[in-house]
Amino acid sequence: MNIYAVGTSHKHAPLTIRERIVFGDEELPAALQDLRRGGMASEAAIVSTCNRTEIYVVPNAEPFHADAVREWLGRWKKVDLQQGHLFSLHAGSAARHLFEVASGVDSQVIGDIQVIGQVRTAYQCARQNGSLGKVLDRLFSTALHTGKRVKSETELFAGAVSISYVAVELAKKIFHPIAGKRTLVIGAGDTGDLAARNLHGQGVTNITITNRTESRGRELIGRLGFGSWMPLETLPARLHEFDIVIVSTGAPNYLITYDHARAAAARRDGEPQLIVDISMPRNVDPRIDTIPMIFCKDLNDLNSVVESNVERRRAELPRAELIIADELAKFSAWCSLLPVTPVIAGLKRWGEEIARAELEKNRNRFGAADFEKIEKLVASVVKKIIGMPMGHLLDAQTDAERVLMKAEYVKMLFNLNGTAGDDEAPPMNSSTNNEPDRTE
Repeated sequence: MNIYAVGTSHKHAPLTIRERIVFGDEELPAALQDLRRGGMASEAAIVSTCNRTEIYVVPNAEPFHADAVREWLGRWKKVDLQQGHLFSLHAGSAARHLFEVASGVDSQVIGDIQVIGQVRTAYQCARQNGSLGKVLDRLFSTALHTGKRVKSETELFAGAVSISYVAVELAKKIFHPIAGKRTLVIGAGDTGDLAARNLHGQGVTNITITNRTESRGRELIGRLGFGSWMPLETLPARLHEFDIVIVSTGAPNYLITYDHARAAAARRDGEPQLIVDISMPRNVDPRIDTIPMIFCKDLNDLNSVVESNVERRRAELPRAELIIADELAKFSAWCSLLPVTPVIAGLKRWGEEIARAELEKNRNRFGAADFEKIEKLVASVVKKIIGMPMGHLLDAQTDAERVLMKAEYVKMLFNLNGTAGDDEAPPMNSSTNNEPDRTE
């Protein structure tokens, strides 16, 4: 299991560092290509969310050190990254970490429902850009399957607790009641969608949506069934109209500047305004918090609200960890079989070639109908003959050293020395497949 995970999250680095190394959607294809172009990684995937940036690689060659990924990230982002800002994990520890991320166990908000979708997005992006091989493809599909099991078999995701939900909870603490407040949601992605739904669920009816792309913003309004559209370019002139502003976009710069907020405050005649920035990197100038009557909050400020909302979910962590351990054992067993897959493929090819040659020699002795029956019979016999050695090689209960020894014996017995280049993955019996889970 030669997998490395290098990255950071809310547990390892301050927001000022995390926002500088986040990857936007437009940037990911080039970054994935660059990770592989230099020969460092044969497989690569990047998980980048509002609270984490994590890079998963299968090295192209040995020896390999995780510092190579840290140095690449620093160069790519033009940031001087200290070792204390990042974690590095290898093999089973790297796999377990991704399973915990996809299961909501490692989230800032335990059981954050958005995290499964974020891992799925990272998986699909890496797939579409050709940066996955059999190992990371299996790793991510298993992680998504693990998250789906945790969601269905435990109460870890019970209740609507997510970063978007917490942002609305914070608004309720400052404005009570909030039902009559004028609200603005900046951003039409999944987080903005959830923020709008959570506001509406609290009885807020005056909800305005704005986004860089009008078509996407109007599509969100249509999907929600409520809300009004505001062009993003009118934000500076209209900021004063709103009591609550929730910002969640992938913009690389401040959408609400200090001057914008100061001008808006002057037009509100002393009425308080709350601006919650849950973007990464931040889209709101943090200096705005110094302006009287404006409460400016970001991801760092959500922790106190998080603690009061997730206490009951902690009781579900042991059950989630058992599921994670079960899926990790299955994945480890699958990985242990990878060295013998060329032998398995060669054994199948050996049987098929012999059958094909013998059938061709005897084709003229039978009519078409009889020959078709004989082809099926021969295929069945060959399958049974090679079934026993294949069964021994695919025995996940046997330790890796014995499996490799058996593979050498099979190669000698069946003269399979030419099979080393085959790259077929082991056909393990598992509930996990190579298609991403569709999790609500």
